[in-house]
Amino acid sequence: MDVDPEPAPTGLGRLRGGGYHFSGHAVYGTGVEPTDAPIAYRADRGVATITLNEPDRRNALSTALIARLRESLVRATADESVRVVVLDHAGPVFCSGADLTESAAATGAADLPATRLAEALADMAEAPKPIVAVAGGAVRGGGLGLLAAADLAICRTGTTLAFSEVRLGVVPAVIAPVVARRLSPARMGELFLTGRTFGAEEAAAWGLADAVAEDAAAETERAVGRLKRGGPSALAGVKELTGDPGLRRRLKEAAATTARYFFAPEGREGVQSFLEKDSPHWVD
Repeated sequence: MDVDPEPAPTGLGRLRGGGYHFSGHAVYGTGVEPTDAPIAYRADRGVATITLNEPDRRNALSTALIARLRESLVRATADESVRVVVLDHAGPVFCSGADLTESAAATGAADLPATRLAEALADMAEAPKPIVAVAGGAVRGGGLGLLAAADLAICRTGTTLAFSEVRLGVVPAVIAPVVARRLSPARMGELFLTGRTFGAEEAAAWGLADAVAEDAAAETERAVGRLKRGGPSALAGVKELTGDPGLRRRLKEAAATTARYFFAPEGREGVQSFLEKDSPHWVD
């Protein structure tokens, strides 16, 4: 991948996610970084914190945000001082899924955020360093792909999740290969078919989340501490041992399926109806 990551932000800038800033180390679960970029990056004490940093857009997965996420993963992987990667978020919503405004305007598969997401999920799965995702508020659609692609997923108590794609007339194909690593086929089918909302405790019981905590920051600190006790080469070896060499290919194929549904009349109507706060014709 040919990328040219921007330098890590330094100093105090405008805070997009709230009234906190980093002072000495990352405060996991607050998701606030001093930058206006769609992705914020900070490396400290052996931990690279990558923050979804567009709270005003509910951290929707735009092509720009996904590109910066991929750049940040490359940066963290290349930095020998980084032992663990934490994927955090600014604002009350971890991720609302694909950017539907951008999806509605797309004229080809390459323009769809979902197509770009496939590569980012493969990057996460193939990264030689463990990735811990920390989610709070709401997680929808493609955001669940980020959770599933992480090595450890921590949800704050009260977090709600949903695979809501079917209600838009599309299918969650692009995230299915990573979700299938965590959910049984029956459970995945039920959640994909209904698009219903479920809670963090259910997600943990099914294996979609690894921990649920009121204090997500403290839980993340503990998880990071445990991971840092492992040898760097050994951690990379475990990820290779438990990984799936065919995952990137399947994600690419799944992205093509997602695109087919987005560009079909039903998908076009469903996305446009959502943007117009209306109901598609198949809803009574």
